[in-house]
Amino acid sequence: MSPLFMHALAALCALWLAVGAARAQEIVTDDKSQAAAKTVLGILGYTRWPSAPQTVRLCVVGPTEYADELLKGGVLPGERRVQVRRMRLDDAGLLSQCDGVYAGMLDDAAWRQLRARLESQPLLSISERQELCLIGCMFCLDVRENGVAFETNLDSVARSGVRVNPRVLQLARRKGAP
Repeated sequence: MSPLFMHALAALCALWLAVGAARAQEIVTDDKSQAAAKTVLGILGYTRWPSAPQTVRLCVVGPTEYADELLKGGVLPGERRVQVRRMRLDDAGLLSQCDGVYAGMLDDAAWRQLRARLESQPLLSISERQELCLIGCMFCLDVRENGVAFETNLDSVARSGVRVNPRVLQLARRKGAP
């Protein structure tokens, strides 16, 4: 066999292994996205708003890593639907078109700005970034290889205008107030 053929064969094998590794990473990310969606829908299912919406409107803001499955929406107990859509941080509709906000990897300044705009609304807030629970986000996901856990900021929950079932709060790890 010629050296050129051997190099081509080696390159083909390397490419095949790289594609396999990328596909395995994609499967892991899909599993994490599904686990994150299940956790978020679970939290939404045990949350009550003053107006009791029949369709819960969740708005996704910022760059996300685990929101793909969540963006498909879902159904909560009692046949309440969850409508999920992406919105820009500066979208004026965030104030009137969202019952909850799913924040991706927002930096602290962007989160503080968003939180200040939405403070007057009865709104559930969930983030992919754990640090945001230290500065006012109600729930922060902790996505791992073996599943999803979440943290909560009880002070933010108490001030939010929504009621979250105490059993959900017992499942969470607590974070301090902002």
